[in-house]
Amino acid sequence: MIKKILKYFIYTLSFIILFALLICFTVWSIIPVYKFPEAVSFTGDKFYNPYKDYDNTHYYRANFHGHSRLGGGLTNGRANSEEDVFKAYRDLEYGFATVSNYHHITSKPPYYDFPYVPAQEYGINIFKTHLLLIGTKRKEYFDQPLWQGADTIQYRINRVKPYNEIVTLAHPAFVNGIEVDYMAQITGYDLMEVVNTFAHSVSHWDKALSSGRPAFLLASDDTHNVFRNTDIGRNITMIPLNPDTEADKLYDTLKSGAAYAVTVPHIIAILDRSEKLKVLNTHPQLLSMQVADNTLNIKLNRMVDKIVFSADNGQVMAEYDNVSESSYNIADNNSYVRATVYFDNGSTAYFNPVIRTNNGGGLKPDMPQVLVNYPLSIIKWIFTAVVFLSILYFIARKLKK
Repeated sequence: MIKKILKYFIYTLSFIILFALLICFTVWSIIPVYKFPEAVSFTGDKFYNPYKDYDNTHYYRANFHGHSRLGGGLTNGRANSEEDVFKAYRDLEYGFATVSNYHHITSKPPYYDFPYVPAQEYGINIFKTHLLLIGTKRKEYFDQPLWQGADTIQYRINRVKPYNEIVTLAHPAFVNGIEVDYMAQITGYDLMEVVNTFAHSVSHWDKALSSGRPAFLLASDDTHNVFRNTDIGRNITMIPLNPDTEADKLYDTLKSGAAYAVTVPHIIAILDRSEKLKVLNTHPQLLSMQVADNTLNIKLNRMVDKIVFSADNGQVMAEYDNVSESSYNIADNNSYVRATVYFDNGSTAYFNPVIRTNNGGGLKPDMPQVLVNYPLSIIKWIFTAVVFLSILYFIARKLKK
């Protein structure tokens, strides 16, 4: 009797596993094979400067990646409600904040006193890089749960692009969610979480930029527990907008690259809200970043420990200690140049790159277009159909016995 029950259990479990694999295989089969655009450096005798129009502008703090308790709190906020999230960022005097739960869009609640930004985090499986969807218009559920190749990532970007103002690659370096080399292939996204509490993805950023992808940054706390000091006010997106009068320009401003990122060290992250706010209020801010005669000039409102200029593949080109402003003469072989600023309290600021372009008037280069490789895709679909029908035939025969 026990052997019969055990045999039945093993048989049932095998059937469930086989059926689950069949579902995963079917979902994978839908994804086409892509012909990715070539990885080519930016070229041109003009420069796109995302900070060109923002001299002496006040920057507002923002966080678009925060979770409240949902679905039992297993993967979302551990204990905090939506109101707790908004209160935490109001205490830190943020101009923009939102809740971005998994596959869920938060409605604007009555206590909400930030400019409303609908957002959600999209993706199944912690070992895959998720997408942070900002200005989202519908809930996203369908996803390929297992494989994370370049084709899969591109399919997910293309699928959600029409229904979201901003598609962001969330923490690409987290548990190797996206292999660095994939950044030379995938395209079509708007932003990348270069700075996130779970992973900094600077190498991914430089790989994308060096491959001709105008990838601009976002910084996120990726908040899961606002009652833990290290979960809030740790990675900050600085945006040159007045939330009271210019909130409608938020998406365009972010996509233009006019924001920059600040990340604080652990010694600051552990501070309570009131003490942390005092530190954040003393951070140096960008006053000006301009390009004149092939020279990039950056000016801050106070002295900093170091300003570093980096170019293709993240190579350090120049650095200056104990300054509030500095310059770098852009070399002919630099397809882009970006600045990193180190504050005296251990915090770091990352600025979006100045990019070479041939576009008239120094316009932002476009993301290169990706095409479907139909011959390989058709072969894949035919193969999948044969395997699918074979598995169904096998299951049908087993059920008959």
